[in-house]
Amino acid sequence: MKLRSTSYLVIIAVLFSYHTSATAQENCDSLAAPTISCQKQVSCAGQPVVLKATGCDGTVEWSTKKTGATLTVYPTQTTTFKAVCLKGACKSKASNELVITVSTPATPVVEATKTKLCFGDSVKLTTKGCSGEVIWSNGMLGREIVVYPVSTAKYTATCRTEGCVSCFADDIIVTVMGGEPLGLKASQPTICEGQSTILSATGNCAGQIKWSTMETGSAITVKPNHTTEYWVLCETDGCEPVKSTLTIQVAPPKPPLLTSTKSAVCIGESLTITAEGCSGIIKWSTKMEGQTIHVSPTETTSYSAICEQGTCQSNFSSPIIIYTKGSTPAKPQTVQELKNECPYTTVDLSSAITIKAVAGVYHEAHTSDSPASPLVSEVGAIAESRTFYLFARNKEGCYSEATPVTTTINACQNALPICSTNPATAAIVKTELTTAGNYLLEGKTGGVAATGQWKTNGTGVFNTTIGLSVIYTPSPEDRQAGKVSIHFSSDDPDNEGPCQAGVDVKELEIKAAPSSPKEIIGVNKLLNGWSRLSAQLFEIEYTIQIVNMGKNELKRIELIDSLDQVFKNGAIIVGKPIVKAIDLVSALTIDTAYTGQNGHYSLLTQESGSLLSGQTFSVTLKAVINTANAKDSLFYNTAYARAEDVNRNFCTDQSTNGNWPDLNQNEDPTDDSVPTIVALNTLKDAGNDLFLPEGFSPNSDGINDFLVVKKPMGLTALLEVYNRWGGLVYRNEDYKNDWNGGINSQNNISTGTYFYIIRLSDGREFSKFLTINR
Repeated sequence: MKLRSTSYLVIIAVLFSYHTSATAQENCDSLAAPTISCQKQVSCAGQPVVLKATGCDGTVEWSTKKTGATLTVYPTQTTTFKAVCLKGACKSKASNELVITVSTPATPVVEATKTKLCFGDSVKLTTKGCSGEVIWSNGMLGREIVVYPVSTAKYTATCRTEGCVSCFADDIIVTVMGGEPLGLKASQPTICEGQSTILSATGNCAGQIKWSTMETGSAITVKPNHTTEYWVLCETDGCEPVKSTLTIQVAPPKPPLLTSTKSAVCIGESLTITAEGCSGIIKWSTKMEGQTIHVSPTETTSYSAICEQGTCQSNFSSPIIIYTKGSTPAKPQTVQELKNECPYTTVDLSSAITIKAVAGVYHEAHTSDSPASPLVSEVGAIAESRTFYLFARNKEGCYSEATPVTTTINACQNALPICSTNPATAAIVKTELTTAGNYLLEGKTGGVAATGQWKTNGTGVFNTTIGLSVIYTPSPEDRQAGKVSIHFSSDDPDNEGPCQAGVDVKELEIKAAPSSPKEIIGVNKLLNGWSRLSAQLFEIEYTIQIVNMGKNELKRIELIDSLDQVFKNGAIIVGKPIVKAIDLVSALTIDTAYTGQNGHYSLLTQESGSLLSGQTFSVTLKAVINTANAKDSLFYNTAYARAEDVNRNFCTDQSTNGNWPDLNQNEDPTDDSVPTIVALNTLKDAGNDLFLPEGFSPNSDGINDFLVVKKPMGLTALLEVYNRWGGLVYRNEDYKNDWNGGINSQNNISTGTYFYIIRLSDGREFSKFLTINR
């Protein structure tokens, strides 16, 4: 009886199990497969693609074994994706297949017209196979560029099409074989009779250094009995050698030539006196030494100096007399604050003065407590709340102490337009012919005007039509007509309101194109990089290059860089900058007195020689800056070059940022004048700066370890970094300057060259090559 009962229970259990299994199978069959989709099925390699699954009543499992209704993938090759729906023990059939096609632009092929050249030659680089934008490793754009390597250099390029980046092209190496002029300098360029001096030749010479004395080697000792010219050259196969010459003067040095920043000063005012024309030691009648002295005479005083060179000494120079002009006037008596009276929205700053100036004294308003600060020209219609500073100035040019006056501008319900008391004005103040036959035009706006724009009835072109300073390039029709009309107007401050724009029209006489080439000197300045020495101490290195871009020899070469005009507002230059010549040419020597401060701005000695047509001269300049009290984070630097041409006229240029003075390749470096910027981005600033680095060194030494992009406040930045094969190695939609190349992670990338794209939230986009060093 018991056995029968057990068998009966087993039969019931089996039947129940079969019924349950059949029911479950029936439910699984009804589980619908999901439908998958995405917004784009064609993507760049490594870029994100969001996949979406719908129609699943359970959990979506993708073919990548990840789960969720959405899936973000980063395919580097064309890939097929599927998904199933899981619910309990049930698994649906597979979804539709979704193919993501990875599009990679074709890798460009770089070709060079030649891969071996002599110093000073150019080479044309071209690309094939790119249907989009070509971006070169030196920052230039275009399928064809011309470069002027000063040493053996490596070039590559990438192709960007519809946002996708190709692999880097195979490197092409351009070798500079020789032909460089050597730098020739003397231990003593001026000697007394019977003395000797050492001549040294420096520079890159792959062959043999040969002297005019028929001696060989990098240095020789000479003992001339009279003033003698020596030359040196480098004999190299394949390149014609260039002679560098230097004259050794056998005579006592000439007395220095004295110049001063001012010929007359107010009592107590300081000035700088400079002695030029001496390569030795300057000794002054005041018992001071050095190329420059700073004096504050209290009465009319005469200054003179001698030049001491070894055992030789010159006579005293012609004296320079500094006159004193008299005492400073009393500072203005004013009210402390001015407020507008509605309906007027401006105040008259001159009404703050309570006591009129005595005869021979007048008042000026400035933006700070220094008379060297900008002058306030529109004192009769001040429309901003701030503090101005009033000075008294006598007819001799002596300034009083400053008196501050605060203006407070309150809003008015029925305010009169500002232009009723301060109308917009515009004037053309300069029409200057450039060395290339173009015209530099400068405008000036006043009143409520802020900017200006340019028009012409000619057929030439402006480099820009907006701004106060533009370059106008006449057309052949303009030159044939001999004149054009130039129209300069200010902005209209209230558009459709009652205010009018200021307008000025001038007739510009156009000269015929010059029949002979003009002599041109160009200068460019490049930031090599900066490093952090301590919390607020930075070492910055620049390269400055000057180039003779004319057809004839240039003499009396000058190269000026005033660092104290760059690093200011609390930044301090520490010690003496280190200046070294890179490409040495005929007798161009570094001035050892250069400091970049207080008038010591000349990088070259007065005896520096000449530049032949096509020759270049380059120096590196390294300075240490203390930013503990700096108010700025960006520093803009411009160098200046000047030389005398064959007609004894001077040609000049101010530097542009980059590795060549004529970046737009129009044979006129004077219209390429972009300051060289350095961003010490650990500092706080007004938040409007933009700086994109060209490299960083993530090696955990605390110096330049992160890729730091400086951008205006309030904007976000999307960062994408690609390797040389066009693969995306890093991406962040809201980059916070926190990427160190993946140190201590599986995404650690190797040393080398990369390409990156920055997209700002205001719509601007930038792309650059990036070097990572460890």
